[in-house]
Amino acid sequence: MTSAGDAVTPRKRFRQERRERCRICGGTDLVPYLDLGRQPPSNSFLKPEEVADEQVFPLCVYLCRECGLSQLLDVVAAADIFDDYLYLSSTSKALCRHYEGLVTEALADFQPADGSVIVDIGCNDGIMLKQYAPDRFRLLGIEPSSTGQYAREAGFEVVPEFFGAEVGDRVHAEYGAALIVTATNVFAHVDDIRSFTEGVRGLLADDGVFILEFPYLRDMVESCYFDTIYHEHLSYLALTPLMRLFGDTGLRAFRVVRTEVGASGPALRLFVCRDGASYPTEDSITDMVRDERQWGVRDDAPYRAFARRVETVRDDILAIVARLRRDGRTVGAFGAPAKGNTLLNYLGLGPDDIVAVCENNRLKVGKVTPGTHIPIIDDPAFLARGVSHALLLAWNYAPFFLESAEFVKEGGKFIVPLPHPEILP
Repeated sequence: MTSAGDAVTPRKRFRQERRERCRICGGTDLVPYLDLGRQPPSNSFLKPEEVADEQVFPLCVYLCRECGLSQLLDVVAAADIFDDYLYLSSTSKALCRHYEGLVTEALADFQPADGSVIVDIGCNDGIMLKQYAPDRFRLLGIEPSSTGQYAREAGFEVVPEFFGAEVGDRVHAEYGAALIVTATNVFAHVDDIRSFTEGVRGLLADDGVFILEFPYLRDMVESCYFDTIYHEHLSYLALTPLMRLFGDTGLRAFRVVRTEVGASGPALRLFVCRDGASYPTEDSITDMVRDERQWGVRDDAPYRAFARRVETVRDDILAIVARLRRDGRTVGAFGAPAKGNTLLNYLGLGPDDIVAVCENNRLKVGKVTPGTHIPIIDDPAFLARGVSHALLLAWNYAPFFLESAEFVKEGGKFIVPLPHPEILP
């Protein structure tokens, strides 16, 4: 019998809604092109005793033929996903370096005066805010999830709310107009993306700049980065539908650059201003819109081909794992990003195939992966397991891990799953 003091707190229940219209243009010509099955929310890591109470939801991507937005229509409530959130950005040294570069370039390009208001939406544990010189600017984070406490403990002001039009106007009234607003790996998470964009316009100064980063739809499709699809990521963004969104909300994209590093892999860095601001629209914008039209951003064909490649990659990874196990090798996994859980669940790999996942985020260690229920352990425990090959779930940081991971220095090898499965070094 369980005493009152030993009672297990019931696991929270995720709420789900179903959209029937495109979240950017409101269109109804929505066609499915990739169905990854029913999966749990990818950051919902569990304690072993919570496995029996786990929920799963459809994970299927739809194309809006009217504006070109790829999106999920089955929406798991953001309030449930982000209330007890285990992703801490600053645990990635590579990502810290990436955001240091973003801030350095932004300050050089836009030269905000000392004391200017600078806002990071979705600030997580303060990773972006930490890249600014202390006491030079009025720095503000906006973070509705539990990770915001780490930014506050680091000394930053944090608004603990989901961002939208009302919050943008309120922050402007309280703190003043913002010269720089950043949102990295955030925009794709937003269901009411129009309200979010209206909030940015309300917050920006007349000459302010909104800098956002997100995984690029064409990279996902052409390089088969299907693991970036999970319930947090509601939209899979290209410039064409965003031009529609910004035009409707009084904003204008004026520059776009590609980055090789992002929170989920290669990304676009997009620079946006108020429609009447002085920044000229650069050729990078017009060139990308033209290229997307020629590629077929509103057409079915590229997406159908993508779905076929996803199946091929799945079969190739499973063949590698099966061969290694037949040869008596011990296979693990390395890193526990949310996208890794999309991969594991779609592949159907569990503890019988993958003995453990190595992770340095202490909030995840001791839990199991959602859906596949593989134990998550720290580096020393992983090295002690005698793993010969590790499926690199954080494959976008492969160069970093190949150079610095103790696992590799001890003779281990990575199975790098994407864009083409290979064993390194």
